[in-house]
Amino acid sequence: MKSTFKKIGIVGFKDKSADLACALNQIALWAIAHPQVKFFALDSLSGLVQKPIRVVKEAGLRSMDLLLAIGGDGTVLSAAHIALGHKIPILGVNAGRVGFLAESRVEGLSKTLDDLIAGDFSTRERMMIDASVFRGKKCVMRHTVLNEVHIRAHAPERMVNVNVAYNGTDLTEYWADSLLISTPTGSTAYNLAAGGPIIHPSTPAVVLTPVAPSSLSVRPLVLSLTHKKLEIVSAVERPLDLVFDGRTAYEMKVGEKVVLSESKAVTTFIRMRHTGFVGALREKLGWTGKPRLA
Repeated sequence: MKSTFKKIGIVGFKDKSADLACALNQIALWAIAHPQVKFFALDSLSGLVQKPIRVVKEAGLRSMDLLLAIGGDGTVLSAAHIALGHKIPILGVNAGRVGFLAESRVEGLSKTLDDLIAGDFSTRERMMIDASVFRGKKCVMRHTVLNEVHIRAHAPERMVNVNVAYNGTDLTEYWADSLLISTPTGSTAYNLAAGGPIIHPSTPAVVLTPVAPSSLSVRPLVLSLTHKKLEIVSAVERPLDLVFDGRTAYEMKVGEKVVLSESKAVTTFIRMRHTGFVGALREKLGWTGKPRLA
């Protein structure tokens, strides 16, 4: 079955990778040979793209049939936020280091584009989290994340002290350098570096991971968010910073609370048939189960 990708957007940041120019060159050559497919690059790539690729602003990418995110996982996250609410699938092309969310490499990009047009791919949906901040009963801020919500003290020298309730019942009080609430997608990002578990992408759950907790008995906790909510408030009279997917930040003032729930929105990733989550664990994280021989 042929695909219906007639307009493909390109997301990338030209100061991030030397492989990016190579990828754009492959796309330009492929586009010349396949004029039925039009390519549009984010304006951050202006000066690096070649004809017939056109340059558009971010809003112009929201009408695409597909987004190519060329870079590392941060670039994929940027593409996910562009696609949010528009049901645009994303294909990650690794031009970074680990690139855990990437399905293709720069050196095989032309073949990947051939496979896309031939319909030789599948799609996978990833859950997202809605984070809503309330001041009393009024919602003053809402943000949707693919990776994680990071809660840290507004004053960088202080630790985080927060109370967490799960579905209306008090759960625990955390005292740590910071607190991560991660999706399965985010479980292989900051959560993994902080000692949290890897969660399979299809698992409808989140993991709460305290970063450098003050108590040795505090461990990461996996919870379902299906029809359930997490409510988090500061346990002391101090503001908190909420960081969404490592980028957008909000200062949560004293008396406010953040409510986390499973979002109705999802991020759709293109999956090439020769790849998968288990393969990514083995290839990108060196997941062998035993020490490697020298």
